[in-house]
Amino acid sequence: MKKNLLIWGIALILIVVAIFVTNGYTKETAKTNPQDSSQNKISVAIDVSKGEEAMNFTLTDLEGNKVSLKDFRGKNVYLNFWATWCPPCRSEMPEIEKVYQQYKDKGLVVLAVDLGEDKDTVKNFIKDNKYNFRVLLDSDQSVASKYNISSIPVSYFIGKDGKIVAKKVGALQEEEMQSYIKELMDSK
Repeated sequence: MKKNLLIWGIALILIVVAIFVTNGYTKETAKTNPQDSSQNKISVAIDVSKGEEAMNFTLTDLEGNKVSLKDFRGKNVYLNFWATWCPPCRSEMPEIEKVYQQYKDKGLVVLAVDLGEDKDTVKNFIKDNKYNFRVLLDSDQSVASKYNISSIPVSYFIGKDGKIVAKKVGALQEEEMQSYIKELMDSK
């Protein structure tokens, strides 16, 4: 009897923790401007979808350069949210490298946004696997929050005009990537 109570107690605690973590991760966050305490800025996470303008952001790449999404206006962008500890993310990385190599000279930019990991961990993973696409660090997960990312991997395909052509939650196989990239290349 005590063993069953212990098991049920642990299960209940795990469920409560999971709910807390999930709600805390996607919840809207308020940020106060420290120079003007009377002015509150609210960062609201919204679900961006097909046909909408992709929200701009600025992150640092693995070489320490600041990179903004708006820098790639006029090019097709494959935006992928991922982490090294995520098995589905890791499984799609070789396919992302394949399509990157195939389309990089045709105007496709791949931006792989790592969520919450330190630079050395990510840099070693990319180097060990010989990936060549651009990797950005979302250390505080502020961009993931803006994009309402609640699970990874998530991929966005953004047209030359900065509008979202497609969004896919979950790992992609190469043929799916090819299909989304064709849709990107065919969009105006």
